[in-house]
Parts: sequence; structure tokens; C-alpha cells
Amino acid sequence: MAGPSGYSKVTQGDLGWLRSRLGPEDVSTEEYDLVTNSLDAFPGEPHLPEVVVWPESGEEVADVLRYANERRIPVYVRGAGTGLAGACVPVYGGILMNMMKMDRLLEVRPVDFQAVVEPGIVYDHLNRLLEPHGLFFPPDPGSSRSCTIGGMVANNASGLRAVKYGVTRDYVLSLRVALPDGRLLRLGANVFKSSVGYDLVRLLVGSEGTLGVVTEVTLRLRRLPRARYTFAAYFDSIEAGVSAINAVRQEGLEPAAMEFLDRVHMDLISRWSGIVLPTHECMLIVEFHGYSRAGVMEEAEAAVSVIREMGASRLEVPRTDEEVQRIWEARKALYPSVTRATPSPITGDVIVPLSKLLDVVRKSYELGEKYGVRTGVAGHLGDGNVHTNWLPEGRDTDSWRRAMQANRELVEYAISVGGAASAEHGIGIEKKDFMALQHGEALELMRRIKSLFDPNWILNPGIML
Repeated sequence: MAGPSGYSKVTQGDLGWLRSRLGPEDVSTEEYDLVTNSLDAFPGEPHLPEVVVWPESGEEVADVLRYANERRIPVYVRGAGTGLAGACVPVYGGILMNMMKMDRLLEVRPVDFQAVVEPGIVYDHLNRLLEPHGLFFPPDPGSSRSCTIGGMVANNASGLRAVKYGVTRDYVLSLRVALPDGRLLRLGANVFKSSVGYDLVRLLVGSEGTLGVVTEVTLRLRRLPRARYTFAAYFDSIEAGVSAINAVRQEGLEPAAMEFLDRVHMDLISRWSGIVLPTHECMLIVEFHGYSRAGVMEEAEAAVSVIREMGASRLEVPRTDEEVQRIWEARKALYPSVTRATPSPITGDVIVPLSKLLDVVRKSYELGEKYGVRTGVAGHLGDGNVHTNWLPEGRDTDSWRRAMQANRELVEYAISVGGAASAEHGIGIEKKDFMALQHGEALELMRRIKSLFDPNWILNPGIML
């Protein structure tokens, strides 16, 4: 029996094969498992898979893909489900492949600054395991306590410290990938640079599970900084706070992080997280990393001087590690506080050239006022990544529709000034409609690439393309 777009429905025979290959404990059609794997953190409509499986090896992944490809059953790939764009929602049902049982740190190579991991390992857990070696994997998503490395690879995730350290793609050296025809390929090389043909590793990173399923990742690591300096600066105008970011960057300074929170978000964090922030129009959290305390202090003091000149009304310099942790806990409380305050927030994610940073922040508030939707701006503004959060009264209401239109117009504006529809959250379901605007005729090349890897389009159909 064929499903939507000619896909086959999962039959009792298919369930029998899956149980025989994976074991009955790793195959479920229970309602609880179907519902909890039907959506991610994007506030869209859930779609139930027909069966959830938990593979425990690359070979199992490859065999399931080969079987599904022969039967033309769609397969969706999922980690912790922390994504904000619907990139793991099983639009056409089928098999939901949950990777959370493949969660091992396979090897640490301290001399090579490398680690080999399975895709289900959680970001914070990985860095705790790396800490005794004096190493860490730098991208630091706001969902670091629960997001998986496989999900980060699929989305090319970044986070709080991308301004200095870059994004996931910068740290993936090689991959083991299962293709829909059942082949297990090793892509890339365990070296920091190479010049040997098309870079298929970088193609796979950010492909949102549409080309292959990652079963093993070799990551490049960085040495843990020996010295850190963190401070918070508060401003009485949005313009002063945003302008201070560009002023620090123009000075040639290289902070590890430059995080921005406006008053809307500061108030939500104070109300819902238990961490009370001062009452100002916006704040910056700035952190410097380095080899020596003296070098870090020199950069940080230069940044403080610039920020004072740009009109900071208050500076907060933590004296202890606990006080530093409190500042970062406040920042990581942003999204949980937003979701507690609003049942279905629309979380924006655009990136623009630094010269357009203040323009896109102003545009966010203009659109919020235009459509009568409460609007907050936050994000990793040090690299131009703006998270505008639209806070409608609820889903399936007029305010929800107005918020969606405001978000659409902001994305269109970001693209028009040379930016991108997404910096780190990905495309998923949410932003598929912007792919043509972003890429023009090149979108057809992407579809052809998809067809080369996945001729039957069984991998994450309805996602991204």
C-alpha cells in the first residue's frame, strides 16, 4: 500500500523484519514512543511516525536504510529533539530512527587534538569526558545540556562562543555515514587540512539528515583556555548596546563570546529562572579566553574601555567562578524562560553582515509593532546572529498568524541585505519556503545532489527541500 508521495506504509511484515534485525526492545509502536518522537522544539504540528527504532551500531543503521529503501519507506533521523526548525519531524510517517543509544565516546587522541564519537552523545557530557585531557569541543549551543553531536552535525550548529571558535563544520574532520542503499562510507581524513577533491564532509554537515545518516564523527578539539575573563555590561538604549558590539569588533579584539539580551528577555529570565537581572534596556555578556591571565586581561580591559565609551551605564565583573557561572546560567535560561512565558513562541534565527546588525535589530522591533506582537531580541550578535523571539498569545490565534508574518518579513529582510535565513537553527520545516529566495537557481543543484545520494528520497522527506 502506498502512502503520501508514493511512500509505502509500514506493515506487520516490516515490523517483523525490524524486530528480527534490531531486537524487539529497540522497535516500538507504543503510543508514548510515537508521540514523543513526533516533533521537536519547533512549535509546529506534530506528525506521528509509524514505528520508532533505536539502532545501536552503524551496521544496524545501514541495514535499516537498505531495507527501507527497497520498500520505499521514509526514514527520519532524530537525536534529542532540541532543534527549533522541525528538522526531525516525520512529515510522512514511516520509520523514526532515534540515535540516542549510539552515545559513546569511542576514542580520545590528545596529541592529535581529536575525539571519535557516536552521534547520540550529548554535548555537555562529551566535554566533561574531555576535560581531564585538557581539551574541549568549542561550539556551545544554548541546549548544550541535552543536544547531541549528531544533531549538531546535521544542523551545523553553533552557539554562545561561535564568535571566536566558529561552528560545528569547522571541527568535523571525518565521518562514517550510512547511505540509503546500505553502504557505510568513511568520508574525510583525520587531519586539519587536505586538498583531495570534493569536500563531502562539509557537504554532509548541515544537510539535516537528507543525504545520509552519520554513525560516527571524528572531531577536532581545542585546548581548554588557561585564562578566562567574563563581564556583563548594561545599557540604557538598544542602539548603544548593539553599537558597542561593532565597536569592540572594529577595535580588532577577539572575544570568545558576545551575547546580547534586551529588556524583554531580561525580564522573562528574572521572572521565570530565579536569576534576577538588573533593569536596563539591554545587556552584553562578554568573555575572553587566552593562554595567560595577563594577555586576557589586556584584551578585556581594552574591551571594557570601548564599551564604556559607547555608553554602558553599568559594568558587572564576577569575582568568583560561581558568579561567572551565574551569568551564563542566566543566558542559558533564555529559551526555557521564553517557553514558560509563552506557550508557542516563534524563535527567529537570522544572520546579517555586521554593518547591518543595528538595522536588523531595529527592523525586528518595527515588525513587532507593525503586527502587534510582543517582540524580544537576543542572540550571538558578536558574529551577526540575531535571535528575534516573537511571543504571540498562543497557536491557532490571530496573534500567531501575525507573529508568523513578522518573522517571514524579517527573514526576507535579512536575505535582502546579504544575510541568511538561518545561522544555526537550520531550515527543517519552518524555513523551506525561503530556500529559493536564498539560493535562486542553485536550489535545483541541491535537489540533484539529494537525488544522487538518495534516489528514492526516503531520507527526511519534507525536510529542508
